[in-house]
Amino acid sequence: MAETLIDSYSETNQSGTGTLYSDEPRWGQSFTGLSKKLSTCKFYLKKTGSPTGNLTAAIYAHTGTYGTSSLPTGTVLGTSDVIDVSTLTTSLALITFTFTGANQYAMGANYYCIEANYSGGDASNRVDPGYDNTSPTHGGNCYRYTGGLEVLNTIDLCFYVYGVPISSGFLVFF
Repeated sequence: MAETLIDSYSETNQSGTGTLYSDEPRWGQSFTGLSKKLSTCKFYLKKTGSPTGNLTAAIYAHTGTYGTSSLPTGTVLGTSDVIDVSTLTTSLALITFTFTGANQYAMGANYYCIEANYSGGDASNRVDPGYDNTSPTHGGNCYRYTGGLEVLNTIDLCFYVYGVPISSGFLVFF
């Protein structure tokens, strides 16, 4: 099935980077969903130092005011397959996260939060997500977790979310 771009904020807007590691394990962005099954997402990432371990992406339901105080809520709706952080380069690149099986969450036309997760490493051995803090124009807002969820409404992460059609589960024979 062909993927459809659901929402994005281009890496051409990137002006800064955050830090993903044990003390700051989650960076995410709120976005507008479509009636599609989540298939992949991309974040603009690089590694610093020599981090080890796994990186994942996750989708959550949305709470707050979209674009102002968006945060994830409830339990994770879907988690991507893992990516070995040691395979990342030291230059920013779009990294694709694949959602398979039951983790291909069937979205509606609602707001959601998509995030990158990495709980390993330290301040010197980490993953850095690219973002725009100069003139962010995405309708949603960024957030991070540093012991608690923190809204970053003057930042937009560079990201892409893709989906595939939601099948009804019925076979039709002619």
